[in-house]
Amino acid sequence: MTRPPSHAAVRHRVVRDFDTTFLLEAGAGTGKTTVLVARILALVRTGRAPLDRIVAITFTEKAAGELKLRLRDEIEKALETG
Repeated sequence: MTRPPSHAAVRHRVVRDFDTTFLLEAGAGTGKTTVLVARILALVRTGRAPLDRIVAITFTEKAAGELKLRLRDEIEKALETG
């Protein structure tokens, strides 16, 4: 019987596999926003997409606000470190 991939393996694939469309479904506090921010940053860093051409859809305004704040924080960190 084949074991399902570990959470780390799934997260790595979601962040790095740009040729696949993913649907993330998980409970609160499982890291969906963290993975989405990492994927967006990886798309920008690799030149696959400029930030102004990326769309992320959430189900609530609260989630959209959290995503925006986390993405801004990570972009600022990346700019500080070069």
